[in-house]
Amino acid sequence: MLLEREKRVLAIGGAAAAVLLVVAFLVFPALSRLKSLARATKTAESELAEVRRARPELERLRRDAAARSAAVNAAADLKESPVARLTAILQDGGIPQSAVSLKSGGGRDGDTFREESFEVRMENLTYLEAVNALRKLSGKDLPVVVRSALLKSRYDDPRYLDVTLNVGYLSPKQP
Repeated sequence: MLLEREKRVLAIGGAAAAVLLVVAFLVFPALSRLKSLARATKTAESELAEVRRARPELERLRRDAAARSAAVNAAADLKESPVARLTAILQDGGIPQSAVSLKSGGGRDGDTFREESFEVRMENLTYLEAVNALRKLSGKDLPVVVRSALLKSRYDDPRYLDVTLNVGYLSPKQP
């Protein structure tokens, strides 16, 4: 049999081992989980703050999209073809019809709109005329999206440009 002293030492040792096991298997994982949750909370708070900062920009973009959608729907009521409409827009911008050539690039359907792409080439434009043409085509009241612009100075006279625009003409998607 064990002596009283040995029994106490075993009891104290067992209690110490139990405390170590509780600390190792319960306390340390709980503290680790608490730290990871604190990090996740900080991350979520920073993302929420970012979303709140972005909200005015998102609202502005939503309003712009609604205005563009209204322009597309209003243009759908016009009887002109997209080519005639693009030519008229450029002529309103002061570009002579003889300097403009349009080439169709086909169409594609999006979620809510159909986009017909065109390659618009304009030759012998001054810098001001090129800027006016881009400004006219980028207007919010038009169903036109400028996808890319290539401006090259003329080899014979660097005061003039040759401009190539890839333009999308939007129309409501037909069911």
